[in-house]
Amino acid sequence: VQSKRMGQIVEDLLTLSRLETQHHISDERVPMAALLATVRKEAEALSHGRHRITLQSTAEADLLGSPKDLHSALSNLASNAVRYTPAGGSITIRWERTPDGAVYSVSDTGFGISATHLSRLTERFYRVSSSRSRDSGGTGLGLSIVKHVLNLHQAQLRIESAPGVGSTFSCHFGAARLLTPGSSDES
Repeated sequence: VQSKRMGQIVEDLLTLSRLETQHHISDERVPMAALLATVRKEAEALSHGRHRITLQSTAEADLLGSPKDLHSALSNLASNAVRYTPAGGSITIRWERTPDGAVYSVSDTGFGISATHLSRLTERFYRVSSSRSRDSGGTGLGLSIVKHVLNLHQAQLRIESAPGVGSTFSCHFGAARLLTPGSSDES
């Protein structure tokens, strides 16, 4: 278990150092319907049926960006929700339009996070509770990776949470990053 964990930490550190030195990404169409289905499947595999996982997709929009990095960021938020939500809880993955773009969000009915920790969550290795995160198998680098991926896509991470209520992690993408699904024009 330790060596697998070390491998994951090394992999995450390599991803993070690549993201930190990268200033632009190759813009490709990222078909969101397929990506959301994959993220949901991965969350369900990690949950082993312990949670109710729902997907609500109403945005009718694809993203322009790096497929690999977006997959990494979006699935990271979903797997965190599974890890930090007790059995019997529910997790909702949403992809919806906003007046200035679209938002991908993951809401859970987990432990919740007190306000004192919120601003530091995206720091490398920052832990709200070391014992709980060790048990959950996270590396402590996931949210740093999410933040850097979003920066490269001119997107923002917002976190709303309260102890005992659960958390919502949302990624806000600007209109310039949205494409009409299935159309071939990349304008």
